[in-house]
Amino acid sequence: MKKETRLNIVECGGSPYEIGRQWGEGCRESLKASLGMLYAGLEHGPFKAGKAKVWDAAVTFMAALRNFDPYGFEVLRGQAEGAGVVLEEALALQCSVEIAFNYGRIMGLCTSFAAAGRATAGGRAILGQNVDWHPAATIDLLRIRHDSGVREFVLCLSGSPYYHLNSAGVGNCVNLTLGPLGDMKQQVPLSVTLSRAMRQPRIGFALGILRRQARGLGYVLLAESSGGMTGLEAVADDIEFVLPERDVLVHANHYETQRFRAGDWTPQLIPDTTARAGRMRERIDDVYGSITPETMMGILSDHEGHPNSICRHVDPSKPPELASASRASFVMVPAEGRMYIAAGPPCEYEFMEYRL
Repeated sequence: MKKETRLNIVECGGSPYEIGRQWGEGCRESLKASLGMLYAGLEHGPFKAGKAKVWDAAVTFMAALRNFDPYGFEVLRGQAEGAGVVLEEALALQCSVEIAFNYGRIMGLCTSFAAAGRATAGGRAILGQNVDWHPAATIDLLRIRHDSGVREFVLCLSGSPYYHLNSAGVGNCVNLTLGPLGDMKQQVPLSVTLSRAMRQPRIGFALGILRRQARGLGYVLLAESSGGMTGLEAVADDIEFVLPERDVLVHANHYETQRFRAGDWTPQLIPDTTARAGRMRERIDDVYGSITPETMMGILSDHEGHPNSICRHVDPSKPPELASASRASFVMVPAEGRMYIAAGPPCEYEFMEYRL
């Protein structure tokens, strides 16, 4: 019997500062727990980065964040007050992935998909992924009402707002990629770039922001209610678009575009990435033309290659500090404003429905 665990929705609205304050108050315990994990992970890792070094690393992103997204900076200030933490700590959570990878910590990774048109039942767009990270990572769900009129669900991983579904009918997925990083001090953290992009009223505006700003780590997938979808792979100083094949996009953690493969670290460091992507394509091919949200929930629970499968579980052969599992799983239907979330590995937790 799977566990039926509903996430508490933290309601946020008003000015950006008020949105941040409500976020901080509503998620205070999980934000502080996430900070504790970040500090402990970096202090006990090979680089022995204490709290002061974490703050210093976070502050290197401060100017870029303020210049790129003043609205988002006000959200951050409000969040720090609401959570009872200092601004540097709130910022550290927003750029925790960039800090962690600068210190050589490689933990969880993800497998994502989008399908629409000929691939799905009724042609509706469906997208989602497993959120693979440390099994103790926190998960929070926000429902934000911006003064612009845009509403959105935001699923936060360890305090970072990575996964969005907005009232413009646009949803996103994110996967980590591992290529040459270059100098990240002037880069805007991916979570900040995504937050600004996903506040936009049209997918074209969101893609414009990502095309100009998304650099460093990550693959981002955007899909909209009409069925349009685009993937974007980033390296330190460049991007490449990934286009769907037969109305389907699948991505794990290796680069799919030929130009970026030469500098791709993932096949050596995370060899299961190609198997996960291949398995998801195989499963999607089996149900092509009749894909539903429930179909994809089943595929996200796939265990071929266990424990390093699509539904990921802790690998006992790896050190505890690099433990990784599917901390959550989600499926979005943008046209219906629906998000289905499993609050843990989807083989163990039921997908619960949330309506925007």
